[in-house]
Amino acid sequence: MPQPRQITSEKQLLVEGNDAVAFFVAFLKHLGVTDVQIQNFGGINELRAFLKALRNEPGFLAQVRSLGVIRDAETNPSGAFQSVCDALNAAGMPVPAKTEMVKDGDPNTSVLILPNATTSGMLESLCLESVATDLAIICVDHYFDCLRKQGVTLPSNITKARTHAYLSSKPKPDLLIGQAANAGYFPFSHQAFDHVKQFLLNL
Repeated sequence: MPQPRQITSEKQLLVEGNDAVAFFVAFLKHLGVTDVQIQNFGGINELRAFLKALRNEPGFLAQVRSLGVIRDAETNPSGAFQSVCDALNAAGMPVPAKTEMVKDGDPNTSVLILPNATTSGMLESLCLESVATDLAIICVDHYFDCLRKQGVTLPSNITKARTHAYLSSKPKPDLLIGQAANAGYFPFSHQAFDHVKQFLLNL
């Protein structure tokens, strides 16, 4: 499990993995937000222990006023939300009644499930939605159609595979999603990211 970093801001954003950290660093930069500290809580099964460790960090109770958690829905958006709520409760933190709602407390808490509260998927699902009209997506779809016709076994996570195939059309084809976001390959101004934008601004 990653260890919490020293607290430097009253606004804490917890995300799932280093790639997500890079993605949301780029998003906050796009928004002009400079007062949010991003922490990597690791995998979905590590959030509970990370929250407990974070609460025990020197300065947490005195400094932190707002805490947001972002994680992927995977195949069960409601289950993902409940999992985060259970972790918050186990750490003695306020538990919001629904996603994207701020629960007042010490600290205020909020939870964002990606791509949204009712749809299976992940961060990459939103990224693909934001570039759905890019001409490269036509080629990406043809590529996977070709693989199917040839009887090739497709990756288990087709969303991640399509995202990487799309990124292979860019000037720097080997970037991870967070690096790609920083390079401007996903338009943060697209409506697909509107709820993410609002969540970040509400921290």
